[in-house]
Amino acid sequence: MKKLLLSSLFVLVGFAVLSLLFFTVRQVFALVQIEREWQTASVSAPHLETTTRLEILPLYEEASAEESFDFGHGVSYLVRTDSSTILMDLGNNPAESPQLPSLQNMQSLGIPWEGVNAIVISHPHPDHMGGVKAWQNKTISFGDFTGDLSGMPVYVPTSLTHSVATLIQSPEPTLISRDIATTGVISHPEVFPISLSNPKGHEQGLVIHVAGQGLVMITGCGHPGMERLVTRAEALFGEQVVGVVGGLHYEKVSTDEVRAHIQFLEARQPTLIALSPHDSSPQALNAFQSAFSGAYQLIRVGEAIQFP
Repeated sequence: MKKLLLSSLFVLVGFAVLSLLFFTVRQVFALVQIEREWQTASVSAPHLETTTRLEILPLYEEASAEESFDFGHGVSYLVRTDSSTILMDLGNNPAESPQLPSLQNMQSLGIPWEGVNAIVISHPHPDHMGGVKAWQNKTISFGDFTGDLSGMPVYVPTSLTHSVATLIQSPEPTLISRDIATTGVISHPEVFPISLSNPKGHEQGLVIHVAGQGLVMITGCGHPGMERLVTRAEALFGEQVVGVVGGLHYEKVSTDEVRAHIQFLEARQPTLIALSPHDSSPQALNAFQSAFSGAYQLIRVGEAIQFP
């Protein structure tokens, strides 16, 4: 009996060691591939026209301007420029409610669905694509939404499906409208535990050129890193980034750990900084707000960010 137990223990330990070795080696290969893709990424981009105005209205976020809105861990922003209105991400649906919280908030704000020209999904995580069930089924969820989705262009960074909307997978920088473009898809190390199934994630951000100001970058989670996203935007569109809005994934970092990131932005003298509270610690948010007090704006559901 004792020998049997020892043999079973040996098998379990061996399996654990082999599993750890497998995931470690796979992760190393993924990191090498991510770095190679970054070094060889194309810097050609379509012509991006300027807009005289930019409005970013959070429809789903960790913080809210009013208790009457549905809010929580996730992101959904309505982006308005001179030429179009874009919905970036669908937010989360932690209770799997029939009505998607972001669209419920949109309705409460009196915003007609007919005014939305396109949808952009930053990356395929549950809190950006409509909930866990949508993520599990590799789709995007609008809940029981009854608006017209036929022909609605949805720009996705990876292969997803939907029965009605038109999903467009474009890894290269792409014009969503004449004054809104994507950064193109940037690979990054996937977060745990999603990394157990796929060690490499994919995310895209939005870039808007505001006339007389410069580039504003809008992110979902910023998994590739703020520096890479900013560097990519500037290389693609030939202007300086003066605004950064959205998630930067400073969830478990201290004030000291974000100091280099703050210095990176300080060199650009930004005029708009707004960090998402859904994936950044209070310490990180406070550090950025203190460093950029004149440019900092809060991200809260129902409260529009205007620029300039």
